Amino acid sequence: MPDGVRQLRQYTLPGHGADGLRRITAKRVGDGEVSSLLHATVKEGDELTLSAPFGDVALDGGEAPLVLVSAGIGCTPITAMLEHLALTGDTRRVLVLHADRPPAAHALRADMERLADALPGGERIFWYEEGHPRTGRMSLDGVDIPAGAVVYMCGPVPFMRAARGELIAAVVAPLDLHYEVFGPDLWLGAARRRRDLKAAWPAFSY
Repeated sequence: MPDGVRQLRQYTLPGHGADGLRRITAKRVGDGEVSSLLHATVKEGDELTLSAPFGDVALDGGEAPLVLVSAGIGCTPITAMLEHLALTGDTRRVLVLHADRPPAAHALRADMERLADALPGGERIFWYEEGHPRTGRMSLDGVDIPAGAVVYMCGPVPFMRAARGELIAAVVAPLDLHYEVFGPDLWLGAARRRRDLKAAWPAFSY
């Protein structure tokens, strides 16, 4: 930062170019200290120092159909998965479901369309709050969820909670639902959080 303070932030690597350069996607938040600085000062050709990648969700191999579910900036890891699937010529059925505000606010929209359309078994459905035939919140009514599908989700916790309920109702096994939360995982139950804390710091009482 300009005052010399180092600020750690996590951003998704949504893909890379043919030249091997990685890219990050940073949503500009009105009062966001780091996102505002990136948008205001970083220019093409600048070099950024990154840590090794890490996260809770990674796309597994296999032959099961995939359902990729996202809302808002949660599309970034989904786009990375789509790029991997397209580059490896994956032939599984891949259903891409995304919800956003107006279409103009949909980050990486062109990439998601291009990559999903490049997959032999790819299909995409987008919902927008306005300005699109599918207006309103994401609803799985009438959406054909593949049998035996493995699901990856990313987006606001209330959105993922609602999507998870609909997916389970569509006979997706809970163990086949994987998700990534941007920020503290407030979705975890209190018991799970206590268990994780005890594993990390066993000398303390909870």
